[in-house]
Amino acid sequence: MSKTITVGPGYLGLALDDEGNIDDLLYGCREAFNNEGISKEWKVTSVAGRRFSPTLLLEKSKGVDYYELQFEKNKNFMNTKTWVANDDCIVKKVFKDVDLTRLANEKTPLGWTLNKATICAQKLKQHVGVYAGDDASYTLFAPMFDKVIKQYHSVNVKTNKAQPETYEKKTLPKLPEGAIVSTRIRTARNLADFPFTNNMTKNQRIQIESICKKVFDGFQDKRLKGTYYPMEGMTSEQRQELIDAHYLYINDDPTLELCGTYTDWPEGRGIFINNDRSDGVFIVWVGEEDQMRIMAMNNGSDVQAVWDLFYAGLEAVHKGVKKQKQDFAFKESHGYLSTCPTNLGTGMRASVHVNLPAFKTKNDLKKYVKDQDMKIDIRGTRGEATNTDGYTVYDVSNKERLGSDCYTQIKTMVDGVTALLRVK
Repeated sequence: MSKTITVGPGYLGLALDDEGNIDDLLYGCREAFNNEGISKEWKVTSVAGRRFSPTLLLEKSKGVDYYELQFEKNKNFMNTKTWVANDDCIVKKVFKDVDLTRLANEKTPLGWTLNKATICAQKLKQHVGVYAGDDASYTLFAPMFDKVIKQYHSVNVKTNKAQPETYEKKTLPKLPEGAIVSTRIRTARNLADFPFTNNMTKNQRIQIESICKKVFDGFQDKRLKGTYYPMEGMTSEQRQELIDAHYLYINDDPTLELCGTYTDWPEGRGIFINNDRSDGVFIVWVGEEDQMRIMAMNNGSDVQAVWDLFYAGLEAVHKGVKKQKQDFAFKESHGYLSTCPTNLGTGMRASVHVNLPAFKTKNDLKKYVKDQDMKIDIRGTRGEATNTDGYTVYDVSNKERLGSDCYTQIKTMVDGVTALLRVK
């Protein structure tokens, strides 16, 4: 498949590799090219009738108003032998098991494609390796996503029946005291009918941010009232202060960068933090991997107090969203929809930072958890890829988010932490 379009001088906002493949769309040309259906799965083959070369494209920046560019559809991404991800990558295994050829050139109404969905597995070492770009991704590309979800969550979405949150009071099991440094609960939420963060235009990012700011302004609970800090215009001193407090996210993840999460950075991004933190810290990230990451945290092991703050905040955000005639993206088969299929379902991750001196390295701990078939996830205290050698405080959380409710998932984490603390 090929396509010819005429563009103005802004087309030099294309970031291309030496073969003419589009690595990124920069400056003002992103929306123009997206409107023509031109994105990363296309390559430039000629400029104004002349064969493409990087030098030629650079020459065209000088003194010429319009050019005719010839594009060709790049289908090489369907060949998993060219992918960087190894054979243990979940989406790569799915590609080998299922014939997805008929979906190679399909795209959702909001422009997400199979190539965009799998770009991270193509270019990087990955465990899961696939991202949705909107609600419709899970429908159009169901032959792929359903298999990925089954392998990760052990849940068949064709028979799964997820329940929306009721915001009723829950009494949780207690965590052991002493070894636990801090407790955190977070969830991912996206608004229905909007593209996900990795698939947005700049205007859509600003629109989501505007909706969120109105939500925050409407908080009535004194525990939740606070301040929104937009990243656009944030001083370097304020930014560093929020990073040092472990509140603010940054654009340092190669996977999120590759799949489009950081496009138009820092437009439409920010962080809301409550002012009265006597009951814990309540935070909402706007514009990270998902449109909203809603979380509560506190020092120590009082998971009930952290849950109460988190759940009150989640309900307040949901009410504020509905007040603006919006709603969270939700499907009975999948639960709350997220960019990464690992966060489908409740979207909730309940975690503690806990000192486990019996395990000298993160790999030792992960091996033990796997051998014991424990449904918990182990990370470093600064994220999934953190090297923890020589430091025995680990991040322990529930692994599964689909096919069970929040209570069950938190209990799984509590039971897992309790069992690990017994190991000598």
